[in-house]
Amino acid sequence: MLTSSAYAQGYAHWQEENYIHDSFLTIALQREYNPSQTPRLVRWEKPIIVYIESEAGDSSLQEQLLRIHTRHLTRITGVPIDFTSDIRRANIIASFTTLDQVEEKVARYIGDPESIRVALDEAICLGNFGVNSRGAIERGVIIIPVDYARQNARFLDCIIEEITQLLGLPNDSDNVYPSIFNDVSSDIYLSPLDYILLKILYSPRLKAGMSAEQVDRLLPTVINDLYYLGIIDDAAKLVQVGSLKSHIGD
Repeated sequence: MLTSSAYAQGYAHWQEENYIHDSFLTIALQREYNPSQTPRLVRWEKPIIVYIESEAGDSSLQEQLLRIHTRHLTRITGVPIDFTSDIRRANIIASFTTLDQVEEKVARYIGDPESIRVALDEAICLGNFGVNSRGAIERGVIIIPVDYARQNARFLDCIIEEITQLLGLPNDSDNVYPSIFNDVSSDIYLSPLDYILLKILYSPRLKAGMSAEQVDRLLPTVINDLYYLGIIDDAAKLVQVGSLKSHIGD
């Protein structure tokens, strides 16, 4: 197998091994609102079933956008994602609400709003997930205040970023770009780097619950797999296949 150094010449910064390596550790293993938490790799090990709760905005549009984007995520990660009209069957709830109802939704689906006060005060939309003792994600919720998201021109961003983060990439960083996980960038849709990070997260070489040190040791091999398969070379093209960006025609 060729080493990644053989590919470095002529690559964009986000295609370089060290940049991919550091970006993955930052986005997958750091916690923006809980930096003291012991980091470990989290991801889904069972199919995702989404329930849509729509109390504001166009419910049919919301479902259409979510369905297109989740199909895209399944194509990238291999994680099956389906929808249900029975909230009891769901392990992800997508709540489209209004700004004045956000804290009520947090209390219902996440817990005491004061426990995530910083996120509530800073974020336009919210995502939260719970993991089991093995580090596998078991459940999640996204809360999108439609009025506030549209006021800030972030409605589509919220759908794409929050459901993507619930797959196991929970952190944001201004040092990772181009990426939807960068709060100061103008990226709305999944970037080629985001595509690569998702492919790494669901590599068969990695497992839910791994420590940062374990992931760090395996990352060069995982990244090398992606070079060998041409995924890093072709990421800018591959990320568009089945994407919301392609569907909308942006």
